[in-house]
Amino acid sequence: MPALDGLKVVDFTRHMAGPYATLVLSDHGADVVKVESLPRGDSSRYSGRDFAGDNSALFLLWNRGKRSLALDMRTPEGLQVARDLIRDADVVVENYRPGVADKIGIGYAEMSKLNPRLIYCSVSAFGPTGPLASAPGTDPVVQAMSGIMSVTGAEGSAGALIGVPVADFTGAMIAVQGILLAVVARERTGRGQHVETPMLFGMLSMLSTRLGSFWTRGTDPVPHGTRHAVHVPYQVFATSDGNVMAGAWGGDSWPKFCRAVGRPELEHDPRFVAGPERAANREALIALLEPLFTQRTTAEWKRRFDEQGALFAPMLKISEILSHPQVQEAGLVQSLPAPGGDDFPQLAPPISLSETPGGIDRPPPALGEHTREVLAGAGYDDERIAALLDAGVVGAPDAVPGAH
Repeated sequence: MPALDGLKVVDFTRHMAGPYATLVLSDHGADVVKVESLPRGDSSRYSGRDFAGDNSALFLLWNRGKRSLALDMRTPEGLQVARDLIRDADVVVENYRPGVADKIGIGYAEMSKLNPRLIYCSVSAFGPTGPLASAPGTDPVVQAMSGIMSVTGAEGSAGALIGVPVADFTGAMIAVQGILLAVVARERTGRGQHVETPMLFGMLSMLSTRLGSFWTRGTDPVPHGTRHAVHVPYQVFATSDGNVMAGAWGGDSWPKFCRAVGRPELEHDPRFVAGPERAANREALIALLEPLFTQRTTAEWKRRFDEQGALFAPMLKISEILSHPQVQEAGLVQSLPAPGGDDFPQLAPPISLSETPGGIDRPPPALGEHTREVLAGAGYDDERIAALLDAGVVGAPDAVPGAH
């Protein structure tokens, strides 16, 4: 039995941050009903540049394991359907702009009266209050606002967009944390609560070492390219046939590094004897090391660093890490059918639980694929479901509004 078996989640999210959070819940056993607005559903179904058949690769990666209910909440009947689902839910997740859910009629204040045990998670770009509350915010916008971009990129540059949607992903992860904390609290109190997870605040929590530098030095940190901001040496070095990440962190990592590069005398050089000295003399040290690394292949350096137990990794492309034996042995790359098409690759859950394992077993849904099933589970009889389909209040792949 997965960890979240029996947890009922009603998902009003779209794009990435919200859907990825509910995907994690689904992977670990939650029953996630994805409520999609008629007529087209989640816009990520048809966004981006890469498609598997008619399906956006983005949608397929963010929405496996869920049941899709196609619904028009602009109608009184559609809003009532949403409220009926929420009345019986454990968790609601939404990522409208602050205040929009209230205008629709499914905001926390009203829904908590309808269902006092409800855990209601709001994922937003900047939070519910403050001057940015109503501002539109996507991953790149939040990256820029958070300061993360200002410390990313080549040395001397103005900054760079991180190559993965880190603001969306972080927003998703803190949403999952918040929801599960509220689930644990509800076991003690019997009551639900409102969980707010602004993407901006999640990104600020990632500043970590850069905050340490700012609060001790009082100056804004800057990009260091592939070099670590604090520890020296700790960066990408070019070998004779590629690039590697190698360096020293703390403890005995510096002596190990010196032995691995064949320069044990550097360990006791007064310019490099400890972290502050190495940082102060960074350029002199790197000028010594860079020519050394170009003299051997990546494989040769790996053998030398492995012998010393020193920090080292080849810089791999995505294709290389996906085919790496470490990933292959874990069975991390799996696949599920796409709606109306062939199998599409998926990454299995990264968390392994010995007693309550998660997994992936339900493919991403077609728009409205589970409308009848979800409504029947909410107590709607066949006649009422047919009437809602006929009126266009709900949708299903094989339904034609007004056909009867």
